[in-house]
Amino acid sequence: MRIAERNVERVTVLGYGRTGRAVAAHLHEHGVAVFVSDSAVLADADRESLSTRDIPNEQDGHTLQALHGADLIVLSPGIRSDVPILQEARELSIPILSELDLSFSLNPDVPFVAVTGTNGKSTTVKLIEAILRQRGLNAVAAGNIGLPVITLVDDPPDVVVLEVSSFQLEQSSIFRPHVACLLNIAPDHLERHGTMDNYIAAKASLFERQTASDLAIIERDPRISSVNLAARKVFFEDIVLPREAFVDSLAPHNRANLRAAIACCRGILPALDADQIDLPGLEDAFHLPFRLQWEETIGQVRVINDSKSTNAASAITALESVDGPCVLILGGRHKGAGYDALARAIVGRDVQRVVLFGEGAPLLKSTLSDVGYTEMTVCSTLDCALKLALQEARDGDTVLFSPACSSYDQYGNYIERGEDFSRLTRSSLGH
Repeated sequence: MRIAERNVERVTVLGYGRTGRAVAAHLHEHGVAVFVSDSAVLADADRESLSTRDIPNEQDGHTLQALHGADLIVLSPGIRSDVPILQEARELSIPILSELDLSFSLNPDVPFVAVTGTNGKSTTVKLIEAILRQRGLNAVAAGNIGLPVITLVDDPPDVVVLEVSSFQLEQSSIFRPHVACLLNIAPDHLERHGTMDNYIAAKASLFERQTASDLAIIERDPRISSVNLAARKVFFEDIVLPREAFVDSLAPHNRANLRAAIACCRGILPALDADQIDLPGLEDAFHLPFRLQWEETIGQVRVINDSKSTNAASAITALESVDGPCVLILGGRHKGAGYDALARAIVGRDVQRVVLFGEGAPLLKSTLSDVGYTEMTVCSTLDCALKLALQEARDGDTVLFSPACSSYDQYGNYIERGEDFSRLTRSSLGH
């Protein structure tokens, strides 16, 4: 197979999660010899699947066997760029690509619209997909939103709309989107990137390989707008939204997402008129699972599931979106930064009590104490946290689950965490 201007016969896939499985399957189906290496113990179903296809593999750690005879290494997003096996690969001059790189190299003529940012990526991607489909294009949302982009290579749509994470961008060396959008920047993933400057650099690398024929869509953030861009620059704040009741009903962050989506769509359809968009037809994109999702009303207490809140900035947005007094549930694996701002927002807001759970509880408790907030309860699990929050809530209050942390201390991802919160809420009603 010809990949990134070289003939490739054997590829090592590092990491066998959702992305690694899709990459290995695609390459195997196209006659490439694949070796799979995972740092964790593989699930029984994964071992059986690899065995059925005669794909050699290793688990519970990466060894030099992964490099033997490899013409190329393809990374899963969770693989850090500084792991020893990659240092060895570089010394052996073995090329290393991300899944984005691989997919782009196999389909360079398909328009890619790529969206990154700390918050709002999934909503914006789904808005772009919906608007383009309204205009008759076969647009498909993929990437970090759930569908590995490699699965689209053999039967490409008219437009690929990608949600792109800082992890994917950090790994990428050839991926170049025709339309690139950076929504916003707030502290996140510093446990991986180390510093805010590194995190910003990873996000801004989305624009690095663009040319004058491409489009860069950004906000007026001096940390980004000062970056030297080769592509044509558009500030999405300049997009004028139609004066409709539907637009007025949107929260400010969703109006920003809609502006960014329209700007991105004009990169594909330059003559797109915002007044011709069926805005109510975009409703589903604003209500993705576990994003400020109303769960139940227990007695006279409303329960909201915002499991997608995996950083402090998203929890602040959630607080701003909820009217009236609330009891806030925070916790999980903290991201290392941004919690001072969240603590100040909690103090400035009508938060009756904060219930903390999980690995990040001690840091969150300390941060809240530093700003003088004392109405806190700490417990170990989400089950315990919800029970305590419901006990503390009064009639008319909202229990807001907006954890501001990743789920990886107790769950596989935010979806598993959100589903568990939904189950626990239903159990509270006896359902």
